[in-house]
Amino acid sequence: MSRSLKLRISLFFSILFVCMLSIITFAEEPNKGIIIDNGVILRKEAKEGSDVVSTLKLGEYVNILDNEDDWYYVEVADGSTGWIINELLMPVEEKRDLIKKGLISGDNVNVRLKPELDAEVLKSLSKGIEVTIVDEDGDWFAIMLEQDLKGWIHKSYVSLKPNHSNGKITGNNVNLRSLPSTNSQILTRFPLGSIVTIVGYEDGWYSVVTDTSQEGWVHQDFVSVVLDNADNATAVSRSANRSAGLVKLEDFAKSLLGKPYKYASNGPNSFDCSGFTSYVFKNFGISLPRSSKDQANVGEKISKSDLRLGDLVFFDTVGKYDGVISHVGIYLSDGKFIHASSGSNAKKVVISEINEGYYKEKYVTARRIF
Repeated sequence: MSRSLKLRISLFFSILFVCMLSIITFAEEPNKGIIIDNGVILRKEAKEGSDVVSTLKLGEYVNILDNEDDWYYVEVADGSTGWIINELLMPVEEKRDLIKKGLISGDNVNVRLKPELDAEVLKSLSKGIEVTIVDEDGDWFAIMLEQDLKGWIHKSYVSLKPNHSNGKITGNNVNLRSLPSTNSQILTRFPLGSIVTIVGYEDGWYSVVTDTSQEGWVHQDFVSVVLDNADNATAVSRSANRSAGLVKLEDFAKSLLGKPYKYASNGPNSFDCSGFTSYVFKNFGISLPRSSKDQANVGEKISKSDLRLGDLVFFDTVGKYDGVISHVGIYLSDGKFIHASSGSNAKKVVISEINEGYYKEKYVTARRIF
């Protein structure tokens, strides 16, 4: 083989190598997302009740690999993969369309079996109904009709809306600031229970939009994520539905009576004290901090004489009484509260007296969450 031929072959493979390296280097990377709630569960399958892979923290970054219905398939820092409810994750590098919600913009709009005008009509939808978009083909969107039934609707009859999460303000006179900093301008103040739309997250602050379209930042300590698909989401409203919602909360909490106490457990089969309160409130669309001490900083401070059903009650049960919170429960009525007790005579979810005996002497404070 001549020297010139060898040089040409060598040059060819060098160029080929560079091209392959460029392809690898500039290959599309996964979309990034950030977890916007504490204790977000990564599940093995895209459904509630599926096996838990791990639990993720507020502010943790993940790679978004795929999406299905109301779930994102993600990869976390340790390489594990699983599914997260999409309302608890905020895409931060949108290289593809992640809008998955739409509103029907016409009257009696047909949903068809196939993306064709002459295809069989499965049903008709009224104007204003929200739909979940799971696929698209040309001028058509595929939407979910039932758990396993997909139908097609023409894009001209669907108004897209960003799939943003809602947040609930958990304190009184909470500041909406112009920037994610305590030194920035205060734009307005929220009363307890206000609902905002969460559109971003950065270094401990939520970027939110109010019902009057005002944009700003609220610190994470004063916002809890409200799941749109929570079965009892109406329970967080401070409207006429509040009483009915609280009764549901009481019934749900009492359904857990007798579940064993286990340190650092947050359900569903065992609990520690703050794990119990977190589990109950999460079922009603309210995310609480994980520890009893941190839970004592959310919501509105309530005097003992003003206690009502659903209020969190806090106690100092460790060592000499000095007012340091170490235990939490949920007030019921008539001086009773429900909690996961670690006492030697209980070690399970029980109902106790707040104005008699042990807990009368250990009581510290109370907070109203909704």
